[in-house]
Amino acid sequence: MTAPKIVVNDTVVTTPDGVELATDVTVADDGERHPVLLIRTPYSRAAVRGMYDAIGLARIGWAVVTQDVRGRWDSTGDFVPFANERADGFHTVEWCADQPWSNGSVAMTGGSYMGGTQWLAAADSPRGLKAISPAVIGPSIRDDVTYENGVAQLGLYTSWALGVTSAGSRLDADIVKAATAELDAWPAMVGQPIDESVLTQATPLGLRWLTHADDDGFWSGQDVSKVIDSVNVAGYHLAGWHDIFCEGNLRAYQAMTAPSKPEAVRASQRLVVGPWAHATMLRRLTGELDFGVAADGIVSGLVEEQVRFLMAAVAGQPVPSGARVYVMGRNEWIDLPSWPPAATSTALHLGADGALSFDGPGEGGADSYVHDPASPVPTSGGRTLHPVLPEPGPRDQREVEERADLLVYTSDVLASDLTVMGAVRAHLTFASTADEADVTVKLVDVHPDGRAMLVVDSIQHVSSTPGTPSEVTIEVGSTALTFLAGHRVRIEVASSNYPRFGLSPAGTQTVHHGGRTESRVELPVYAG
Repeated sequence: MTAPKIVVNDTVVTTPDGVELATDVTVADDGERHPVLLIRTPYSRAAVRGMYDAIGLARIGWAVVTQDVRGRWDSTGDFVPFANERADGFHTVEWCADQPWSNGSVAMTGGSYMGGTQWLAAADSPRGLKAISPAVIGPSIRDDVTYENGVAQLGLYTSWALGVTSAGSRLDADIVKAATAELDAWPAMVGQPIDESVLTQATPLGLRWLTHADDDGFWSGQDVSKVIDSVNVAGYHLAGWHDIFCEGNLRAYQAMTAPSKPEAVRASQRLVVGPWAHATMLRRLTGELDFGVAADGIVSGLVEEQVRFLMAAVAGQPVPSGARVYVMGRNEWIDLPSWPPAATSTALHLGADGALSFDGPGEGGADSYVHDPASPVPTSGGRTLHPVLPEPGPRDQREVEERADLLVYTSDVLASDLTVMGAVRAHLTFASTADEADVTVKLVDVHPDGRAMLVVDSIQHVSSTPGTPSEVTIEVGSTALTFLAGHRVRIEVASSNYPRFGLSPAGTQTVHHGGRTESRVELPVYAG
């Protein structure tokens, strides 16, 4: 029998307010009804068709629908990032369910912004939506994208807002040229303001994302985490340990498997986390480390697993659940019934002369450094997403550690392997001569050859009485890594990480440790 011809139909989906969303349908010309795989993108539906092999997916039974979101490429209307994706996504899902080539069951897929469109479409339970597979993004645009622990992700927001103007939007050529020049120049302009006029012209959001941190009304339509209790679809959650949106992915999986969810929903959630950054998803190389052939998501069959998951979900069949995570260091996948696994909270205490001890807080003492926003600690790897920064992920921190404006604490050489799996937290007794300060903490794996490879890091803003110590808790982030025997554990403390984050005022910062003013980092040690 001759295989049916695959056709690509160029059409539009008209929204209730009259906007025409440019839409392609790739489907077998066989007169049958097919489950729908919907991908909504700001990056061009033509590019997405190739990226996701729409023809190949159609050959195995899908009707693949790719759509330019409002105001991008061939879709009409104005592009305001994420602002219209909830209503437009809802309408498009229901349109898909009603078409003559559709069997009424819809799944969605895609990563980053395309993952955000899935969460927003699912927020109001459109008819026909059975499954989503959001990769490298969480359900809250504020808490999972724009801010980290309440601190604006300045580098991400600015580079994306400026960079997205280079293609696909109906902007004047002079604005595009100015935005490109600003993007190239501003990271080197330490302490200098962004050209707000360029940013405002480049994106309809202007600077509003960065000035509405505490305005719940501003974010309500873009925060699916507030209504996630009513989202009851199967979910395949794909994340990377070094991805800027990793924590959002993990929180989403945990919310979808919470005890309050129906058992059928909890049993239809799958979490996969590899050793990847945002731009290195499914690859074995991230940052300055090769995580081995097993880390290659193509070789490991993750693409096929995701497609099988979605096909089973739209057919109403059981899907694989639980968590599959890549344990860095020993470089292997392990399967868990859920995330996070049971672990023992183990404290490492900061001490005198840069010591980091498992044995207790030791004698009291303090270390100080001067934070100067005109000469901040530069971003070097980690969970970044910026075109002009060094590549994200694990990078050797030794050059950064030579600076005088950060503190370094290192353990003795480990006699046996130490596997850390879960959320890392730091509790520091901290004081600043300024009334506003930032505290950054890095967890670092020191190799026997001296390389100090970044594992995970984050930031916390502090408001306090100048000169008065207080305990500051920093959610450093989640990881799965084995510190191998012969390695050492290291903690770095500073007050800047630029241009990943913005800059706080100048000040002399003091970390107290030992005695009654202990400072410690708590590692979730996994014994399985």
